[in-house]
Amino acid sequence: MKKLITLTTVLRTVAALAIAIGCATTTTTVIAAPPQKEVMLQQAGFKTHTVTTARQKEHLRALPEGKVSIVMHNGKTFYAYPDVAHNTVYTGTEAQYQAYKQVQLQASIQNRGLSVDPDPHGIRINEFDGFGPLGGDER
Repeated sequence: MKKLITLTTVLRTVAALAIAIGCATTTTTVIAAPPQKEVMLQQAGFKTHTVTTARQKEHLRALPEGKVSIVMHNGKTFYAYPDVAHNTVYTGTEAQYQAYKQVQLQASIQNRGLSVDPDPHGIRINEFDGFGPLGGDER
């Protein structure tokens, strides 16, 4: 009888050990969330500007949320992305916009499901009150 108890104890121990090892070696695959547009814009070289004046806030609200738009400032064309929640606008040149589209395409391929924006909406604002594509106030 004592051998039967010992054999049962050994089998239980082996089974418990097998389960523990199985659980320890099982990995969980986590799919990374697609990068936020703001992060991709910064990776592409877009500059961030804090909106401070009432006129700048008016221009910020005029831009379509979640979209990159074409904007004019001092006769120059550049691209702007509003972040109304953080009172920020991201601005970039044509080259930076093309780099953003490339970063966005790569993210789309990696994450299968992030939609790539088409070309900007073409919203034209004659003056964007202090925000230029080079990162400084260009008044």
